[in-house]
Amino acid sequence: MEFRISVDTGGTFTDVVVADEKGKLVVGKALTTPDRVFTGFSGALNNAASSFDSSMEEILKHTGVLIYGTTRSTNAIVTSSAAKTALLTTEGFPDTLTYRHGGKREPLNLKMEFPDPYIPRRLTEEIKERINSEGGIETPLDINQASETIKSLQKKNIEAIAVSFLWSIMNPQHELKVGELIKEILPNVPYTLSHQLNPIIREFPRTSSTAIDASLKPLMQKHFLELEKELRSAGYEGEFLISTSSGGIKHVNDVVEKPIFTVKSGPAMAPLAGIAYAGAEGL
Repeated sequence: MEFRISVDTGGTFTDVVVADEKGKLVVGKALTTPDRVFTGFSGALNNAASSFDSSMEEILKHTGVLIYGTTRSTNAIVTSSAAKTALLTTEGFPDTLTYRHGGKREPLNLKMEFPDPYIPRRLTEEIKERINSEGGIETPLDINQASETIKSLQKKNIEAIAVSFLWSIMNPQHELKVGELIKEILPNVPYTLSHQLNPIIREFPRTSSTAIDASLKPLMQKHFLELEKELRSAGYEGEFLISTSSGGIKHVNDVVEKPIFTVKSGPAMAPLAGIAYAGAEGL
């Protein structure tokens, strides 16, 4: 008998839904185990497997697709427990995250405070370079200065790096070179380049998304890759797909490169499920 499995790992509980080829649905539940997510998952799956008079290993052996969702990335942002992240920006533009779209919502209200930037100002470093709006190089990348800046991040115990240069969406040459320098100088520190993640024209949303994505990489890469390794060790050979913030799914190899796409993935799937059921009922 063939099975399909859906999993939701929340902050408290891990829920598993197992469907067989006849349409039978069984729900399993267990406490989430943050330090080793597979323990909570296996507990929930064993709970569901008993309804099929089977074991977790047998269910996994005959499962073709496993879709996994988690609130871990969302919780990391809300609780400020993501990685300690540095932001590299074009020289002269260090306050993109501080001023956001231009400042306060009520500029004449003196009691209205600026919200704290996602990456603190003290962890923002300026790099000597400048691309213009047509993709031309106004100021060549100062490789020596960039290298020294990246080296200095090690002393600050930086765990991830976000790189967002002005007009890199028109010419990514400088961002790509800085990415190479990071890989060479700090090979174990993950980084995100803004033009690869979110190539849009507005500086704040591009820089903000880059900062969030980089900060999630150490946590979410470990989370997904360890879970996949343990699934394979338990005998699972099918597809391992991750639910995303668009309400769709991605392969795990794609998600570990851009973990920001897992943020709020649970709520995003609800309206799509509603559309699917409404369509099935002819509504």
